[in-house]
Amino acid sequence: MPAVYWAQHIEYTDLGFSVDVVLIDSNIEDALADPTESVQHNICGSVNEAGMSCSSIGGVPGLKGCHQWFQDLWDTQAVWLQKRLAKSEADWQILVTHFPCGHKAGFYRDLHEQYGLDLMVTGHMHFQHFYWDPGRLGGMQCIITGGGGGISSENPVDMSDTEQDHQYGFFDLTISKSSIFIELINWGGHLVRSEPLAMPKTPLSPN
Repeated sequence: MPAVYWAQHIEYTDLGFSVDVVLIDSNIEDALADPTESVQHNICGSVNEAGMSCSSIGGVPGLKGCHQWFQDLWDTQAVWLQKRLAKSEADWQILVTHFPCGHKAGFYRDLHEQYGLDLMVTGHMHFQHFYWDPGRLGGMQCIITGGGGGISSENPVDMSDTEQDHQYGFFDLTISKSSIFIELINWGGHLVRSEPLAMPKTPLSPN
């Protein structure tokens, strides 16, 4: 990745549409202020060696300033993201981040309603899933694609259910000017579920 948060504009000139993809860091969700809390998942947890610092290259300055570093990062990129979406002239806007659908739902709902954010691609949870409560995001589609392999799945894999088990697999997106067709393909090569996303979201505020 070229930066902690960044954006890429893509022009599909032969097909007559464009996509803005924005990537942001959402690890503030696991950078807890109390180093004794949830130490196995807490990026700022006491399980990390005291005295370690990445401040010389602009990174986390150690346990003492860890939570604030991630909070400052989130605050800075949140402002950047809103400005970036506000000036976007692409047909589609897609956001990619680590933490799964549902975290900071109000923030992302506002991006969908105010700036026309169309789709979220997330991870963290070790399975493949369409978000089960898109209403929290103002109806915006969100997918969780954290079950690519190489790490234990969120739940035991049902080896007898080659057609519907979705602990491992991938999503396939077919994009055109008028729609995004999203397919969840599982580890057995079977289509578990598909969802059409028709027409880009029209923002409430002008670009």
